[in-house]
Amino acid sequence: MSPDDIPSPSTENSSTGDPSDDSSPSGDSPPDNDSSSPDDTPLVHSRRQFLGLLGGGSAVFAGMSWFAPTWLPDPITDQFVIHYPEPPAHVWRPDMSDEHADKAVARLEQIVEQAQTLKERGDPDSIPRRLQMHLRQGDPTGGWLESAKSASNTHERLSYATIGMMFAGETVGAAKAVLDEVDPEELVERGKRIQSRAEDVLDSFSDYAVSDPTRDLAYLYFVEQSLASARFQSRHWERFVGENDYTNDAIADTYASYLQAEQHLDDARYYRELYRENLGDQTEPFADALATSLTTLTQSIAALPSHVEMRERVEDERDLDQQTPYGAARWELLSICFDGDYQFNYGPDGHRHGHTVQRLVETANALLGRRAHEFALDELDVDPDDTNYDSGRTFRAKRRAVRQFNSVRKTYDSPFAGVLAQDAAELIHAGELGIDMADGTFPMWRNRVESATYYLASEGQMRAFDEVFQSIFDGS
Repeated sequence: MSPDDIPSPSTENSSTGDPSDDSSPSGDSPPDNDSSSPDDTPLVHSRRQFLGLLGGGSAVFAGMSWFAPTWLPDPITDQFVIHYPEPPAHVWRPDMSDEHADKAVARLEQIVEQAQTLKERGDPDSIPRRLQMHLRQGDPTGGWLESAKSASNTHERLSYATIGMMFAGETVGAAKAVLDEVDPEELVERGKRIQSRAEDVLDSFSDYAVSDPTRDLAYLYFVEQSLASARFQSRHWERFVGENDYTNDAIADTYASYLQAEQHLDDARYYRELYRENLGDQTEPFADALATSLTTLTQSIAALPSHVEMRERVEDERDLDQQTPYGAARWELLSICFDGDYQFNYGPDGHRHGHTVQRLVETANALLGRRAHEFALDELDVDPDDTNYDSGRTFRAKRRAVRQFNSVRKTYDSPFAGVLAQDAAELIHAGELGIDMADGTFPMWRNRVESATYYLASEGQMRAFDEVFQSIFDGS
């Protein structure tokens, strides 16, 4: 299963306005609340409850500009963190047509019919134990088909249908294994066909022709992202070459992966057509400019400490673990800002080989993360001897991050800028989770300081946005 297929349906939040500013005093607040206080528990759980309790609406957040958030009890400020308006879940993505989404749902329905027919032909008493979960009675999609059919949002409809293909595909593969109807050579050929067709799509825009690069490259990013999933999931054919002793589980996984790969391939073609439809009459190849920009970004990263070097620095600091706010912040920022995955799977044997726009975006995000590291660490203002972290500081960090995000998006409102800003938006969305889902596993100061690292890393990324964006487009 590709990372792109992880179930994560969410409703887009269009409330990006920030009704408050950062003029609130940051000093002379009462002593921080003790995180072990019996009162340090969530008081309300829904946005409606919270705003109703405090008087409602955006005026609640606007009022926060008149005093320091650290004056409030931590559990109250935690709710400000959770309910403060955030950027949209998807900063920019191409429109999804009803026709394309409905086609995916119809495909899933056909797979379900095939799965049910195959299950009925099998002998329940002959099913190996490891395959019983795939062949149990009921909906082979685990409810995803119904979710796909009922979803009004076309992106969600497509996403739910694609997830359903994994579960229904496992049923098809498991049933064929039980019925002894598996042809290993056909599975090899099917996987190779998907890969070949994906490469044909990639070759069809190899010059990266654009009329407006800040628009057209955004569409091509989504093309390449879908192709990456298709190419990755079609590689299961390698498990059936030669005398390999493949298992029934491998067969079930392969059928599921191929079905999803074929859907991702259709998605790539759909996004490619949108790219073509939006091209102006006058175009120029942008491949060389992309290569130059990629080199510039890579060299900028090379001039900074590597992930390994930064990890060694953190490890070399005496007694630096996650048992203090300072240690927790250092380790969390290392994870957020120095991810090395942007280099992977782009080599000759990688499933993203030749994906220049996707590689450019991931490299740019890696540079933005590294640029954000020192800013975030400084703004956290955490000392090694600290034993607590006030929730008001976390709230201020989120408020600042949202304001910075909105300001940059107002300046850079192109589709590609939206693609590049997605990572910063996701950091803001992820920041509240540690507080909202706190279960007592860690002291609350740890949840709060780690949430603050997400917000400040997002702000740091957006503060470096102009430099990185201009290095890609050179003012275009």
